[in-house]
Amino acid sequence: MVKKVQPRADKRGQKYLRAEDLRYLKNLYLSARVVVDGAYSGRHKSPLKGYSQEFTDYREYNPGDELKTIDWKAYARTDRYFIKLFEKETIMTSYLLVDSSASMGFGGSNYQKLFGTREISKFDYACFLAAALSYLTVKQGDKVGLTLFDSKVKCHVPASSTYKHLYRILTQLEDNKVGEKTSISTVLRQAFPLFKRKGVLILISDLLDEPEEIFGALDMYLHKNFEVILFHVLHKYEMDLPQIPSVNFIDAENNERLTTKPGDIRDSYSRQLQEYIDSLSSMAQSRRVDYQLINTATPYQITLQDYILQRRR
Repeated sequence: MVKKVQPRADKRGQKYLRAEDLRYLKNLYLSARVVVDGAYSGRHKSPLKGYSQEFTDYREYNPGDELKTIDWKAYARTDRYFIKLFEKETIMTSYLLVDSSASMGFGGSNYQKLFGTREISKFDYACFLAAALSYLTVKQGDKVGLTLFDSKVKCHVPASSTYKHLYRILTQLEDNKVGEKTSISTVLRQAFPLFKRKGVLILISDLLDEPEEIFGALDMYLHKNFEVILFHVLHKYEMDLPQIPSVNFIDAENNERLTTKPGDIRDSYSRQLQEYIDSLSSMAQSRRVDYQLINTATPYQITLQDYILQRRR
């Protein structure tokens, strides 16, 4: 049975959304590229025509909103710009699937003795990215949900659009621990019934699984007109083996070991890694899936800024 997260009274969980990082996010906006359910004001396309609108709430004006949607009476009272939301203007729904399998724990404090410095782990990087995407989505008045997984769905936070809901997501990210083996295709099939309406599926993972199986499972979502975004997170020492004389490579998910000199396998490793990346990229391109390869050496704020700017072109 999938664990559904209930609201919490406290507001912990701000590890991955720091106050000093918000300035990087304040002018960013994530819009849908596909026609999604519901009717959207201005920037989100809608298949619905001729509906009646029922006012439900306000949200703050964001750059790119049409001026005609501003409530000028609210501006006169508050000296701030607000947009009226209507029942049929509900919302782009984003579904975040964050990989918390054992391999995502690579990096971080556990590897400080080996590398000499504390490098961010793949999972922490994924959480920073998920937290920022959740914040952006809620800030712009849209819905976001979170699903954490390893070989199965570990927990599921259904999509919503309030700041209270955002804190639930942040707390769940902070409370989670990396776990078992990866089975991305199994999880994608298991999660499919949890997403009640089509929207934007955002998978954040090191994608250490068979590409054919991953994309075979993603085809279910594409058939239902989901937009799919893949953030492929690799540690900088996976992208380029570290300069270490000799090392024991230990598979985090099955404990297989290999003792070797990184210099002896560097060329063959780089070639096979690139072939794997090319395979993922090619399958994504053939399906019009956004595929973004991410190196943990790049600050997540820069990664997100660059991606959103790229979507606007």
